[in-house]
This record gives sequence, C-alpha cells and structure tokens, in this order.
Amino acid sequence: MSAHRLYLDPAAFALDALTLDTPTAHRVRDVWRLRTGATLAVFDGAGHERAATVAAAARDVVALRLGAPLPALPEPPVPLTLACAFPRGGRGDWLVEKATELGVAQLLPLAADRSVLQPGPGRYDRWRRIAVEAAEQCGRAVVPALGGAPPPGALVVVADPRATRSAREALAAFPLPAAIALFVGPEGGWTAGELQRFEATGALAVTLGPRVLRVETAALVAAAQLLEFTDGMHPRA
Repeated sequence: MSAHRLYLDPAAFALDALTLDTPTAHRVRDVWRLRTGATLAVFDGAGHERAATVAAAARDVVALRLGAPLPALPEPPVPLTLACAFPRGGRGDWLVEKATELGVAQLLPLAADRSVLQPGPGRYDRWRRIAVEAAEQCGRAVVPALGGAPPPGALVVVADPRATRSAREALAAFPLPAAIALFVGPEGGWTAGELQRFEATGALAVTLGPRVLRVETAALVAAAQLLEFTDGMHPRA
C-alpha cells in the first residue's frame, strides 16, 4: 500500500468508486504524481480507512476505486478535549496541526475573559482543513472535532500557575477517567473569577513548570502529558 493517505467526506467514503473534485484531483495527479493503477489509503475522519486504487488519472478526470477496509491507527483510550484560548494568526494554526498529530480528540476554542481571538466561521473552516491535512500526514483516521462542548462527565483539568502538582501527580489519585477536558487560558492568564469557578466545579489544577509558556506551547505540553499518562502515546494492537 502506498504511503499516500487521502481524506474523503463520509458520503464519498461509502462509495465503491468516485471522481475527485478539481483540487483533490490536482493533488493526486500533479503533486503526488499517482497514475492509473497506483494505490493509496482513504479515510473518513471518523476512524474508518479503506484501500483505494487510481482508476483514471487523465487531465480532465481523476477517479478512484475503493476497496477493502484497512486497519486504522488506534486512537488514545481516553479521549482528550483541548479547550484553549487560542492565540492569533499562524500560532493558532500550528496548534491545530500539532494537537491533531498528538491525538487530541476535540479542539474547543475558548472564550476566556482575556481571550485575544474570537474565531468566526472562516477561521473554523481553515482549522478544519489544517486538521484534515495533519491527520493525512500523521496516519490518523480520525479528524478532531472543532467546537461544541466537552463530553459529559469528562474529568476537567486546568492549567493553573498557582498549582503545585503536575498532571501526573494530580491524576494519580483518581481512577482512569472515561474522558478528559483540558483547559488552557490566554497569555494574559485566567482571571480570579475564572479560577474560582474552576475550583468550585472540582477541576484538577495542574502546573506546567516554572517557566512562562506561550499558549500553544502550554496547550501541547499539557496535552502530551495527559495523553502519556493515560497511555495515549503508546502503540497498541
């Protein structure tokens, strides 16, 4: 099987054959230079993957023939939602890409009291494209959800500069949760009211160390720590 992986909309993924739209056709034919008979993998962003063969690679049409299911890369056993006060510009794009590569299940842009970015539909569309491309590259068959709310009953963990316990130390006192919602604030910090509300709901406050981290660094460090602790960074059959 080729190393090339291509995301397909679930409706297209369910077909046995399809003609690609112009941008995707250009990518398969002109960027990847795949010709008739070449193989690749396709996935639907929800955890399913199939073998595929290029049925036609002409200037006016690129078509795929979809085949048997393929084993998809396992997802972390404890889904992680990253609720984050996103930074502006390319730093937010980078955060989406790297969180997807790490295995984050959901990205939730957070409207904190000191947030500097309130993303609109265009930004969400851009982040969705970045997440799809990152999933294609890293081998995931799942594209993280964008927006919404954390899973009901998720264990809430908040990055808090006042905290003295690491994520590992904080979670060690609890049974393995069904899901985790990680909250990372803006570079201006959480307000006193926000910290009080987290404390009132029983959120676990964790430290990320003595250094002042940028938002995207803090988010990825904390996400990696939680995924590691919950066995989400280890290969599984």
